[in-house]
Amino acid sequence: MRTSARHIAAATAAALLAGGCVSPHQSAATDVDPFRWERGAEIRLPNADTVSLRDAEVFLRCNDRFAEDTLTLRIATIAPDSLRFEEPFLLVIPRGESPAPLMREVAVPYRIRIRFTQSGDYRCILTPTRPVRGVEAVGVNIEKSE
Repeated sequence: MRTSARHIAAATAAALLAGGCVSPHQSAATDVDPFRWERGAEIRLPNADTVSLRDAEVFLRCNDRFAEDTLTLRIATIAPDSLRFEEPFLLVIPRGESPAPLMREVAVPYRIRIRFTQSGDYRCILTPTRPVRGVEAVGVNIEKSE
């Protein structure tokens, strides 16, 4: 009997500690055609936390062919129950500080204090409204709101 109680206590402690080890930061990205990005890039965001508020930012990894100062994306978010929300989003891209970088990453805030209310995989599809050169990867960073 005591052994069973110890096993249950150990399993409970392990579960509580594992729950505390969940990272407050999540990032997902996918590669796109750097010569001409024009198709939607799908990013999968697994979600188990249906309570926390989070902030999201869109990021681009660009090479030296990228010369845009603004870029409009259509961002579609599909919830685990297939509910879909889509909107245009204008990225205002700050100029790079170093001369002629070979590669840089641009991160632009997208939404603040959002809540993913369902467990499961959320899908984000990012599509440029016009063909773009020089983008090698696109992604989404999510972190807990302060």
